[in-house]
Amino acid sequence: MADVLRTVQRRWRQAVSTYILPKTDVLTIKYETWRRHFLWQRLQLWLWLALFCVLSFVIRDIYNSFFPLRELAGLPQQLMRHTLLLNGAMLSSISISLLIHRTRFGRRHPGVLFLASSWSISLGQQIFSTLKGFAIPDIITWSLLFLGQAAFMPVRWRLHLISQVVLLIYYFGVNFTLGLKILTPASGEKPIYSVTLILYVFWFCAICDFSVYLYDRLQSREFNARKQLEKANTKLKVAEAKYRSIFENAVEGIFQSTIDGRYITVNPALAYILGFSTPEEVIDYYTDIGKQLYVIPNRRTEFISLVEKYGNVSEFESQIYRHNSLSGHNVVWISEKAYAVRDTQGNILYYEGTIEDITKRKRAEEALQEQFDFLQVLIDTIPAPVYYLNAQGLYVGCNKSFETSIGLSRGSIIGKKVYEIAPKELADEYYQADIQLLSKRGVQTYESSVVYADNKKHDVIFYKATFDKVDGTLGGIVGVILDISERKRTEEALRVFIHAVSHDLRNPVLGTLMVLRHLLEEKQESSVVSVPRTVLERMQQSSERQLNLINSLMEAHVSEVQGVTLQLQPIHLDKVVEDAVADLQPMLTENEATLINLVQSDLPQVNGDATQLWRVFSNIIANAVKHNPPGLNITVNATIKGANSQIYCTVADNGVGLTQQQSEHLFDLYFRSISARNSLSLGLGLYLCKQIIQAHGGEIGVNSTPNAGATFWFTLPINLDNS
Repeated sequence: MADVLRTVQRRWRQAVSTYILPKTDVLTIKYETWRRHFLWQRLQLWLWLALFCVLSFVIRDIYNSFFPLRELAGLPQQLMRHTLLLNGAMLSSISISLLIHRTRFGRRHPGVLFLASSWSISLGQQIFSTLKGFAIPDIITWSLLFLGQAAFMPVRWRLHLISQVVLLIYYFGVNFTLGLKILTPASGEKPIYSVTLILYVFWFCAICDFSVYLYDRLQSREFNARKQLEKANTKLKVAEAKYRSIFENAVEGIFQSTIDGRYITVNPALAYILGFSTPEEVIDYYTDIGKQLYVIPNRRTEFISLVEKYGNVSEFESQIYRHNSLSGHNVVWISEKAYAVRDTQGNILYYEGTIEDITKRKRAEEALQEQFDFLQVLIDTIPAPVYYLNAQGLYVGCNKSFETSIGLSRGSIIGKKVYEIAPKELADEYYQADIQLLSKRGVQTYESSVVYADNKKHDVIFYKATFDKVDGTLGGIVGVILDISERKRTEEALRVFIHAVSHDLRNPVLGTLMVLRHLLEEKQESSVVSVPRTVLERMQQSSERQLNLINSLMEAHVSEVQGVTLQLQPIHLDKVVEDAVADLQPMLTENEATLINLVQSDLPQVNGDATQLWRVFSNIIANAVKHNPPGLNITVNATIKGANSQIYCTVADNGVGLTQQQSEHLFDLYFRSISARNSLSLGLGLYLCKQIIQAHGGEIGVNSTPNAGATFWFTLPINLDNS
């Protein structure tokens, strides 16, 4: 019982929501608008039909007036005498309804006009008979009225029901209330209703209303379906227009081709790629794609095989002939993506896909490959091992020297980590250094060891630097390995040599020199010296020269290995020159040389080491005295040069001068001029001068020609903070 109640309740809610509650959705509103317009159109047709129908009865009544009809003899005489008047009233009401139908009111309220016209026809005789005191069941008029309305206006069944119910309420209700009877010529009066009459009227109205209801509901569903279809068609048209636009305006070529090698559909982009003006030209031109399009004809066969095997093909790159109206054709590169369209049985109907012109990319790849090959050859010619790692620490390349050094081929190196090609203790060191470099980026240099193919450790210097990708992200590390094992051995041998010089030569010379000085400093005039004093003096001078040679050799070594160490401070250059000239005065006097000092005291200060600059002036002046005959004239000068940023110093003489070859090598290590008089010099003085001046940030050189003297020059930066 509860289930039955719930079912009834659900059906009632559905009926209320479907037929009673107002609908606000768009489709319902549209259908109501359509139904009102349909009712308005059909109402006009029905009114005209009703007009002609009533006219036909008017003609009958006129004919009956002259030629009485037997079938009308049973009607009440009161009604027959006024039949023409009643029919005229109905004609008038129908005509008025036709006039109102054309008005704005008729368009907006066709239901009201429907009821008004219906009641004007059905209630006219009822009201007249009521006024005359009898009832008349006008079954013919009712049947024609209800049937005509149901046939011509099969919508809004409630209107039909209202028009019928009002008529029946009037007939049965008013006549029953007033006690009116039906008048008949044979029996006089009879009741206004009978079971047969009631059943007939009920089922006739029910059939008419039910048919209207069914038609209305059918129309509603059809209307909704039609609107849904229209909406779907609209969406389909929009989608078709959108995809057509995409198809027409796509940058990539889009195609459909048959199995036998003809194009079915081609978009303008593909036509342009293939060298045609319109897609139609492409479709007409290609009758065998494999032979006409591809440079290698079997590429079409490979294309079909791949599609049949995998169902699709991607990045299928080929060379094709691009049609050219002038030269016939030229060759370009394309990349195809396609798949097979099949029927329900799995048979291939056609191929569908896209074509992209990749000629520029292929040319760029070829150029890039050529550049890569050139760089690889260039790197392979570098004698030092070169390698590169990616950001994950994997080897991605190397040169021939790297392969030879570690004894592995490039194929076995690429993709490996450092732990796979180096001993663990060294790999740990390399890995930590790489991690530090990758985190900070930049350049890294350090000394370490590498086990080469000879299974020996070699002392090396790693030069590493990070590199970036095109997008700015970290790419990895480029490394260069410089083998310094030979240099290490040379430095060790040189260290031993210097130690031998300083220990085995310098100490005995110092001892001899001390003895000679002691003998010469003894002031015993009456004592007899077993060795002549002149000999002792020569021995002293020789020992001093040997000591100077050893000291110069050691200074040159320290300068070469460690560089010149400077104690920089603001100094006045004229004081340095005065000190150097004062110290060299005995040499100048002994060699009858004349020195002119033109260095002014108002020169700007220089940022330099006074002791080292004193050595420069002393060495250059002493070098001029040693390499020229007595009577030499020397001029020392210093001027401001280069927009007050440098001081230009010169030491000029009028001596024998230098050849071009001597001038080019004068500052080289261990270079000795053949013009040196009685000199045991190793040729280190001017070399040290060059090291000192370069350490100050200046330059040094000589200008000279044979028999025209020489001018030594060098530059020093001005101390801008105190200038």
